[in-house]
Amino acid sequence: MPNLPTAYTFYQSNIDAALVEAQAAVFRHLEIPLVQELDDKVDHAAWLTRTMRNDSLGDLAVVADIDAFPLSRAGYERIVAMAQGGAVAGLAQVANHKNPDHIYAAPMFLAARRDVYKAAGAPEMRRTERSDVAQILTLQAEEAGLPIGLIYPKFCIQPRWSLAQYGVYGIGTFYGENEFFHLFEARRQQSRDLFVAVAEGVIAGHHDFDRYMAILDLVPPKRKKFLGLF
Repeated sequence: MPNLPTAYTFYQSNIDAALVEAQAAVFRHLEIPLVQELDDKVDHAAWLTRTMRNDSLGDLAVVADIDAFPLSRAGYERIVAMAQGGAVAGLAQVANHKNPDHIYAAPMFLAARRDVYKAAGAPEMRRTERSDVAQILTLQAEEAGLPIGLIYPKFCIQPRWSLAQYGVYGIGTFYGENEFFHLFEARRQQSRDLFVAVAEGVIAGHHDFDRYMAILDLVPPKRKKFLGLF
């Protein structure tokens, strides 16, 4: 895929600049086009709706959270191919506070052709009584008989939530075959430090999982001594 579609991300002025730059650095390294939109006048759901409905951005919409990035160019190519094939494609998530059994393509990394989005009713991406932000797209696509393409968590640095019957995800989740990374809880300093560290791992071509665990204080005491942290 020589000409990859641009990914769009949204953030507001209260987001740590180090997070924004780390995401941009990964996309630059992987040679994937990225537009990071700073907008303090709308919320995330409104931005998602605006972006999905903006036909001037091309036939395919690719959106991501500011605290997510591909771990490989091949991973990005895969989610793009899934979407180009007609699926609503994204990273698997559940809304445990709404419907813990419904797994959907979540907006931390989400791709769909705009005609597919329209075939699903071009929904507002806001929360509803039965869905979290952007979940309505999966629900309405399913009801319309449209395919859903999900990339599931492989593991996470700190498990926090159940993913229906498929396992868990949490702080620092790696999706697919090391294809995508999503931070979660980006307002915590430890989480932000982890995000920067994983970004550095992508760029270096080597992931230091001992370092990642140490950032979240998850290395057992004996390992900490061995790592020279104490």
